[in-house]
Amino acid sequence: MSDWPVVRIGPLALDIEIGVEGTVVLMTVLVVALDDGIEDFPAAGQMILGSLIATFAAHLFATSLARRARQDLPPPTRPERRRLWRHSSQFLLLGVVPMVVVVLGGVTGLYTPETAIDAVIWLGLAFLVLIGGVGGWRGRRRVTGALRGAFGAGVLGLLVLLLRLVLEH
Repeated sequence: MSDWPVVRIGPLALDIEIGVEGTVVLMTVLVVALDDGIEDFPAAGQMILGSLIATFAAHLFATSLARRARQDLPPPTRPERRRLWRHSSQFLLLGVVPMVVVVLGGVTGLYTPETAIDAVIWLGLAFLVLIGGVGGWRGRRRVTGALRGAFGAGVLGLLVLLLRLVLEH
């Protein structure tokens, strides 16, 4: 657990892996939801929150189970369990910006729920490129590392958008 790659933003230590995984999961759920149609803003918000809460719970369970499965380690202490909860809760943080987009659309009526979800998907792609660049920079400490990380994350995001094209046709 001490080797989690983090990016510090003030007091927050954010895991790059969770940022990428959670964003891809959210984008994928939203792409599939767009194919089925989105009725209204509450439904859009439920899709965002539902997918991130499920991913949070799955990650928390998987990391806890993996920790317990290691026979060379004693059962986790209370502080270790809190740390696992804090670490997994980063999946929930990924929902802040998408929920702001959905709530603003619902309150102002400036755009449709489909437009809000479409914007969240594109913001997800931009976030992937950003976090890929940060991760690449941290790995190589050079511009080339940042560019490679951003490119790789962008390709991953484009694969999710390709899924959208496949579903639409």
